[in-house]
Amino acid sequence: MAKLNVSKELVSNIASQSNLKFINSTNKFVSFIVGSTIKDLSEKVSLITKDNVILQPANELLSGAFIDGSSFVYLLGIKNAQLEINTGRKPTIWQSFKERLKYAWENRKRVIKKKKKRRKKDEEIQLTENNTKFDPSKYTVNQLAEDIQKYIIRYLSETSLVYVKDNVIQIIGKDDFGSNTKIVLYVVNYDGENYKYYSKSKKDFIKINIDSRYNALKDKIKAAGDNFIKILKIMNTLYFNVNGDMANQVFMESVLCAIPNDLFQGDDIYKVFIKILNYITIKSLKDVKSINNPNETIFKDDVCGNTALGFNKMISKVFAHE
Repeated sequence: MAKLNVSKELVSNIASQSNLKFINSTNKFVSFIVGSTIKDLSEKVSLITKDNVILQPANELLSGAFIDGSSFVYLLGIKNAQLEINTGRKPTIWQSFKERLKYAWENRKRVIKKKKKRRKKDEEIQLTENNTKFDPSKYTVNQLAEDIQKYIIRYLSETSLVYVKDNVIQIIGKDDFGSNTKIVLYVVNYDGENYKYYSKSKKDFIKINIDSRYNALKDKIKAAGDNFIKILKIMNTLYFNVNGDMANQVFMESVLCAIPNDLFQGDDIYKVFIKILNYITIKSLKDVKSINNPNETIFKDDVCGNTALGFNKMISKVFAHE
């Protein structure tokens, strides 16, 4: 296995990176376009108001360990009991059959429409709004995500692209946010304590406890010092370069929170980094508790994702022989 060349200079440069101005300006713009979109939608959708929607930064935005490979990931939580019931409702076999039949028929009509001359975008949106009957007993977060996609383009330049799949919205636009910047919005239910992501495969909600995670991070940083965030930045950067994507942050933060505070002490961040790497290689991760749910380990809490393989690959490459 080829070794990952991690020099003292590289580690120091990663630890000292700061892009707060860019992060703050992007956060401000995202808050504006989402807030404006929700205001517009609240006039059409009775389940949505400006007071029952919260935009919560997630991933590295929460800890401050944002790196060049990071995306701007947010949870868009909707606090509405009816919306949660609609989203988590399990359809009967007959309902599922009717929904599949309806979907097939709508696709057929869509193919026919493509053969006709396309109307202007604004006219298409207006036609959809006029002809779609809003049913509060069936409206789900997935439908809300699709409606957000339609409305949010009003506040973006024509060069920006907005994708939606299930309840996840992705925005890419260099003219609005800068090159290689991706905005990701997870439209989820919110009960005042947990953000609840509905998993199709599990047919149930996955609970994301931001308060538990934030408090764990705050306590750890207070005890371990600023080097905690520096080490998290270094780990995120190495993971990204080895695996080609970002690590699940609840997993990474949980691992670092389980490391003794004294190992984070020291003025030479490279020496601190090596101490922590050596500790990780001799300790098993199987008993590490999730900071999202302290009653579960990082391998049993669904919120921690499947980062373990990529994490081990990163560690192996750092210590690999040429």
